[in-house]
Amino acid sequence: MISASAVHYTLGGVPADQGVGMTEKEFAEFGSRLRIEHEGQVLEVTFIKRDGDELVFKLPSGYNVRFPIKKVKLIETLEESRVKNKHAMDVATIGSGSRKISLLSTGGTISSKVDYATGAVKPTEDISFILDSIRDIKEKITLKARIIDSILSENMQPDNWIRAGRLVSKALEEEDAVILLHGTDTMSYTASALAFMFERQKGPIILTGSQRSSDRPSSDAFENIEASVRFSMEKIGEVGICMHASISDGRSTLIRGVRARKMHTTRRDAFKAIESGELGSIIDRKVLLSREARKPDAETIYSDKLDQGAGIYYFNPLSNDEDLESFSKRKKAVVIMATGLGHVADRLLPKIRELTGDGKHFVITSQCLYGRVDLEVYASGRKLLAAGAVPLENMLPETALVKSMYVLAHHPDEFEKWMTKNLRGEISERSLLGGEL
Repeated sequence: MISASAVHYTLGGVPADQGVGMTEKEFAEFGSRLRIEHEGQVLEVTFIKRDGDELVFKLPSGYNVRFPIKKVKLIETLEESRVKNKHAMDVATIGSGSRKISLLSTGGTISSKVDYATGAVKPTEDISFILDSIRDIKEKITLKARIIDSILSENMQPDNWIRAGRLVSKALEEEDAVILLHGTDTMSYTASALAFMFERQKGPIILTGSQRSSDRPSSDAFENIEASVRFSMEKIGEVGICMHASISDGRSTLIRGVRARKMHTTRRDAFKAIESGELGSIIDRKVLLSREARKPDAETIYSDKLDQGAGIYYFNPLSNDEDLESFSKRKKAVVIMATGLGHVADRLLPKIRELTGDGKHFVITSQCLYGRVDLEVYASGRKLLAAGAVPLENMLPETALVKSMYVLAHHPDEFEKWMTKNLRGEISERSLLGGEL
């Protein structure tokens, strides 16, 4: 190792022992790996940026640190940045291994940074931080990264799903796997949409995001991307969501897209497999796949036809027939989030019967999320059946919405048959007792 006392390198063109007078353009490129000394401690870091009189570095653990410029000495540059224009990285290729992976970024927190002028998190066109996530496995993969959108997930619409699906389908023609960076708030909707679009797939399609932006010290972005890459190296033929499995680092989970749900606003382990086992997990960088994970198909069969004439109606004590009729007016299918085993008030039954007779479809899910809809237990449930409603067992409401769009587009004349048929694992064969609540 080069002695700090013998350093002749400069950090951005200025002798490190001076550490003053540096301008933004004089610094090392974003993403450069450096060996530095700070207050007698030698560290290997990745250079992020200058922020006033401080330098921001990323540690190998994924945490960011800030050091006063005057207290940082550069020992050597370990690796130059491969990202020459951090503000316009449309496509970047990382690694030269045999496993080919396409990474597509749609935006979301994982592709956002804090705007320190306002304190708000905003999408960015800089996804070069992925370099820090996969350094130790880049010799095994060739990863092509591309930005296809730069929006927060609440702004995702079916047109965005379709565009993403087409790009994923095209990527699978040449690559072995696809990773989609996505905001967490509506990730389960997009995962469900992709799951139904891909009747067959010859490689894994993995969505991942983060609860905290990549420039925050506690960001989960780096480990989630690394875990997604590791899962992408496995023989999986499903759409899955990869996120933290606990609030701490070290364990990641892969959840079937049609059984995943965000269950907390901020926790890093917010996503849970609802009444379904994991497809896989990663513990200390070791991949463990479940027997439930489907194997890849020999070919990819894809269709992006979706009928947007569907909606979710949340039953509540204020619900009345006029409200339901107004909501259903421009809908072909309505997913009712009912109470308990699948109940709605008797006052709604005549309107459901009337609208069903007019050709509209009403399918029933539960607000409880855990457990199955069963309309045979109580008299109110049997009345709902008689009115023409269709129970969807333990299908998640968001999944039911997306599936209804798919079925309306592909099987409009056999809606009930296809909605109750288990197509992508959206209906669990059994309910897991003792699941997380």
